[in-house]
Formats: sequence, C-alpha cells, structure tokens
Amino acid sequence: MELYLFLAFILLYVLMSFFVQKNIQHKIWTLAFFAAFAVTAVAIAFLRMNNQDVMMDANELNWYYLLYLFGSMSVVLGIINLWMYRKPLFQIFFGTEEKSNDKEN
Repeated sequence: MELYLFLAFILLYVLMSFFVQKNIQHKIWTLAFFAAFAVTAVAIAFLRMNNQDVMMDANELNWYYLLYLFGSMSVVLGIINLWMYRKPLFQIFFGTEEKSNDKEN
C-alpha cells in the first residue's frame, strides 16, 4: 500500500509541477504534510487514551488503520518535502556561515 501511495503522490507532484506555481505548490505539499502529521498524532492520542488490552476491538482497529494510513502518508509527504526543500536544507547542513548585515562592535 505504501508503494501505491508513493507512486500516486509522485505522479501528483509531477503534474502539479507543470500546472501550479512553485510557491503554491510548496504551500500545498507542506500543509498536506502538517495535516497528515496532525491526524497521525490524533490517532496516537486516541490509542493511548484507551486501556492497553491484549485483544483489539473494532473501535481500536479503526484507529490503528488511521494511524497506519496517515503515518504512511506522512512518510511519503516528508520525502516529497525533502525533495522540494533540498537546496535550503543542503545550505543549512553543509553551507558555510554567512556574513550578517549587523556589524558587531
């Protein structure tokens, strides 16, 4: 299932790169990552609120499915965000120190 999500999101990313402005594309993918992260956090919170039993009931199974689905989406969206922001991330981790405009006395 993760492979299908990855391929679908990559196809969507490629199509959006041709038809959507770059700044809007960055906003959409970053907001999608935040939304998937938030839903994953909510699913984890609801699982942690319930008592930990040996056997799962149908209600817990739904939350585990949401956790699995949106956790997978978070990983794929994170990979796409890393690709989009690869130059700034490379500068952050491997760039040299820039000179500041403020002169220190």
